[in-house]
Amino acid sequence: MERNNIYITFEEAQRLLLESVKLNKSVKVPVKESLGCILSENVYSPIDLPPFTNSAVDGYAINTDEISELPAKLEVLGEVRAGKSKRFSISKGGAIKVFTGSPIPDGADAVVEVERVETKDNYIILNEKPKKWKNIRFHGEEIKKGEKVIEAGVEITPQVAGFLSIMGIKYVKVYKKPDVFVIVTGSEIVEPGRKLKYGQVYDANSTSLYTALTKIGIKPKIERVKDNFKDVKNAFKRAYKSSDIIIFTGGISMGDYDMVKILVQGEGVKRIFYKVRQKPGKPLFFGKKGRKYIFGIPGNPAAVLTCFYEYVLPTIKKMMGYKDVLLKEEEKILSRDIKKKGDRLYFLRGKIEGDFVIPLPNQESHMLSSFAVADCLILAPQGVELIKQGEKVKIHRL
Repeated sequence: MERNNIYITFEEAQRLLLESVKLNKSVKVPVKESLGCILSENVYSPIDLPPFTNSAVDGYAINTDEISELPAKLEVLGEVRAGKSKRFSISKGGAIKVFTGSPIPDGADAVVEVERVETKDNYIILNEKPKKWKNIRFHGEEIKKGEKVIEAGVEITPQVAGFLSIMGIKYVKVYKKPDVFVIVTGSEIVEPGRKLKYGQVYDANSTSLYTALTKIGIKPKIERVKDNFKDVKNAFKRAYKSSDIIIFTGGISMGDYDMVKILVQGEGVKRIFYKVRQKPGKPLFFGKKGRKYIFGIPGNPAAVLTCFYEYVLPTIKKMMGYKDVLLKEEEKILSRDIKKKGDRLYFLRGKIEGDFVIPLPNQESHMLSSFAVADCLILAPQGVELIKQGEKVKIHRL
């Protein structure tokens, strides 16, 4: 656990966080609502795929053995539409019109594309003999009933969801997405759209967190509270009853109205760490009560997003069963010098251009304009005051 009143490194903070976070329980959910979830068990096909032999094209089903000379004239005996259950059989000297997905008539061994035949009255004329089994999809050629088709641990993407659905699977078992409750503190915070008074600022934090969470399929509850201990405490109690992760923005530093720090102490939250040698987000709190995880993030908007991507998102992903939970780390060549104080790790908003990364302007923790165009965070290490243009730096992709 974290030593009292000592700032820890970013690496140690992430290690403590990942050691503390446990996998969520497995739940059954509709496939249509499972996007972004991780399968908690193997999936076996309940049917053969295709479930019946069918046509790959619009055309005419024929028996190639009956074509001895060209051109061949065949009578159209009927048609089989996709979705029809009636069975047809090919008679000698005949053809049956089929469509993509139509069942193949008994006795047919090829389908000639509609554009490769001439039609006259109720006959088709073939000028070339197709290969046997051309344009036919065979029953069970892709998947056999009972075959294991997806391993546990796979993320459900639109492609996976479509594959599950084509096998007739309506529900799957996945690791539960955590319920998240965001408490935005600050008497100066005003909802966008209202007129600002002197001393007030618009609330960007609830919007940033709401959209970041909905992007990964989580719809959080959001509350704004004034800098009043009773209001903050009541919001926490509501959040604790209904969520797995509680995120406070603001109220975690050392000011007279920073009440979150006092609240979590009084509510029996076990502190995992508090204060990290990083910028932005130095007075970051992470704790646990029961199976609930509590974050206290400083209220500056850039600090909120940085801490979300580096700490909250990995927590969510680990709870959901992801194997890779951290932001993707790469090395890029710095396009201009970075000067900083050496006492902390800096997360600088950057823009990737091929093998290079550009540090953006407006890097202070209250500034969001650089985040609006950034696609990565540049890691300027602790203990380093100057990184020169042309040197390699680590970046975390957003």
